[in-house]
Amino acid sequence: MPALAELLGPPRAGWGRPLRWGLLVSVALVALWVGSGVRQVPASAFGVVESRWLPLAARWIGPGWVLVPPGAWRLRIVQRAPKQWLLPEADAVVLLTADGRRFGFRGWATLEPEPDGMGRIAQSFAGDIAAVLRIVAEESARGLDIRGERPTPPVRHRFETALARGLGERGIRLVRLELDAFDFLDAARGELFPVPETKLLVIGLDGADWEILDPLLAQDRLPNLQRLIRGGIRARLLSISPLLSPVIWTSIATGVEPMRHGVLDFLVANSDGSGRQPVTSAQRKVPTVWEILSRVGVEVGVVGWWASWPADPVRGYLVSDRLAYQLFGFRTDADDARGKTWPPELYASVRTWIADPRNVAPDRVQGFVDGPALATSDWTAGERERIDDLRTALASGDTYTRVATELRTRFEPRLEMVYLEGTDTVAHLFMPFRPPRQGSISERGRGRFGVVVDRYYVEADRLVGRLLEGREDGWTVLVISDHGFASDATRPVTSDSRIGHGAAADWHRKYGVLMLSGPAIRMDGVVEEPRVYDIAPTILALFGQPIPRSWPGRVLGEALTPEFLSRHPVRYRDDEFERAPIIDAGIGDPGAAELIAKLENLGYVGSAGERAVSSRNNAAVALLAEGKFEEAERELRAGLDESPNSPMLWVNLGLCLRLAGRPEEAAAAFENALAAPVGWRVAAGQLALLRAESGRTEDALRVVREALTREPNASELHDVLGQILFIRKESAAAEAAWRRAAELDPSSASPRNHLGAAVRERKDLDAAEAWFRAAIEADPAFLGAYNNLALVHQERGERQ
Repeated sequence: MPALAELLGPPRAGWGRPLRWGLLVSVALVALWVGSGVRQVPASAFGVVESRWLPLAARWIGPGWVLVPPGAWRLRIVQRAPKQWLLPEADAVVLLTADGRRFGFRGWATLEPEPDGMGRIAQSFAGDIAAVLRIVAEESARGLDIRGERPTPPVRHRFETALARGLGERGIRLVRLELDAFDFLDAARGELFPVPETKLLVIGLDGADWEILDPLLAQDRLPNLQRLIRGGIRARLLSISPLLSPVIWTSIATGVEPMRHGVLDFLVANSDGSGRQPVTSAQRKVPTVWEILSRVGVEVGVVGWWASWPADPVRGYLVSDRLAYQLFGFRTDADDARGKTWPPELYASVRTWIADPRNVAPDRVQGFVDGPALATSDWTAGERERIDDLRTALASGDTYTRVATELRTRFEPRLEMVYLEGTDTVAHLFMPFRPPRQGSISERGRGRFGVVVDRYYVEADRLVGRLLEGREDGWTVLVISDHGFASDATRPVTSDSRIGHGAAADWHRKYGVLMLSGPAIRMDGVVEEPRVYDIAPTILALFGQPIPRSWPGRVLGEALTPEFLSRHPVRYRDDEFERAPIIDAGIGDPGAAELIAKLENLGYVGSAGERAVSSRNNAAVALLAEGKFEEAERELRAGLDESPNSPMLWVNLGLCLRLAGRPEEAAAAFENALAAPVGWRVAAGQLALLRAESGRTEDALRVVREALTREPNASELHDVLGQILFIRKESAAAEAAWRRAAELDPSSASPRNHLGAAVRERKDLDAAEAWFRAAIEADPAFLGAYNNLALVHQERGERQ
């Protein structure tokens, strides 16, 4: 073998020798490069070869030796045998739940390439089975109804079926799926996120109800609300218990249950034991959304919100609910600036915008009533008192609307929240006079006051229009009410809307209103079963901030555009927001005594001896809503020790005992409640049911029919009558009673559910399904209808 020197030849002048050396090195490197590309595809696999640079389709090759020079080409070896692959987690896929949370999967899938699918895998995915799984999992999971961290059997079945089909279309067989849980993209403890350029106006219309709004919308009398509805979404908003404004509006602002936020009544005890005063912000144990967002740099503007006095420090401004109380003639001391605004020095300007009820023009007030001129003597003292209260409501609406529109020019709030109480105040004052006429209302009263409620809703629309000025471009608008208001034939007869302890809440309906419009809102969206608890989470989500996992509500993600959610997916957090130290918590209100007197006059609170009872009752109702029967019973019995003749306490004690499975004690409580008229609607119905369930159907019929003579249009009593008649095998009469109940109350699920059960017994499954679906539509929270609908499908053999 020649020596290397001989191969290279003798030394020569110039570049000859270096060139030959370079050539040799190049040949050696090429050989090394080619040799390193020799790979073996084992018999248990196939190979996929693809170019790194050239736009050539990947191709698959069978077992054996193959030359794939590195750098220009890439070889992926894919096992033919089944292999486990991790399902993609939340950070790998873009999937959103109904409430806007980004989710993936926790688990794995066993996959096996199909022999005739290897070409498809190679050409479409270059043999990357993990990529195939990610794409198909994302496609298969769209539209899944995810309600918790673990998949329900129907959700698992639907996902597995779609996954198997999608993988099969791509040449891969799903051997086995282990889906343990869903994986969510959540926030770490204490983590906050950049705030999007959201601008949100929230308008609270206390007590607004679709049953009143819709006829006026159909008559084109509410152009501003109509514009919002046409450009966004409308829905019923399910309220909470107790149905009292300070309780509900505080839950709206804080996102938590009444027992957690601490505002349970209109009145609270003074810290020094000197008496009681209207509820204040000092009772609130948790922060509001405006406080939370202030901390992350959002400028806020809040006007008139319930229980916001004394005003908390915020980034922006806060004008408390003590600026212009409209509750029935009470006027706050304009010279006392304490706690009314933040920053405190703002009050000097704000007080100049307060409208005095005495200065509301007579012609303006006259426009809300029919009858002779107000200046004449043809008005009784009682009628003039109602008119004076109307004048105060008009002044208060003017005040808070002007304050909001003036301050937004001095500040630049990105979250603006304005509360207007007039829709509820005017309803309490004048709803008994509204058509259809109630038997206890005189023709004179109906003629003079029957139009006031509708005309005030038109006034409320005008105020909304003022608040919308300058808020068209780039602003999201949310209009809500805390509850609805009875306005049809089901209005109470034995409970006056103004007078009598607890009467105010008797007129409240559990469904309020929700309207959403703006750049982040889907125009074609449908919001399913929104609740009061969902408002605060949705506000935080619109500003890109995580929601505490302990909050009972959800983000109304189906109302938000996919573009917004893809940029700002909803996140939850395990820790809670803490309230900042309360400033001036011991501040006293010099006008509290006058306000309390006005609250008593309208039936919102009882006399001095009954106020603590009201607070105990409200606490008990809140505890009942949480299923805490023993704690609720303790509160109710403590209240009865102080006020043993309170029908309100006896009714709720009866409900508590019945839910706790103590029917005999419950019956005794309901009998005590029947001593006063305000107890008849609930107590008589519950007592009748208890007697029927114990076999005393004659007594049950007597009780419910006597109650119907007092409250002939009480839907719940007709429902009870139907249940008793059904127990007595009087099926035709029972169904007639249920149809009457359903006709009276379009939001009552119970009679519709009973009608479905009755026709299901006759094997008319189509009619049964229609009634069960009608019950769900009337009240999506009525669980019995879902169970019965499932039974219909089961009887048809539709098990899935």
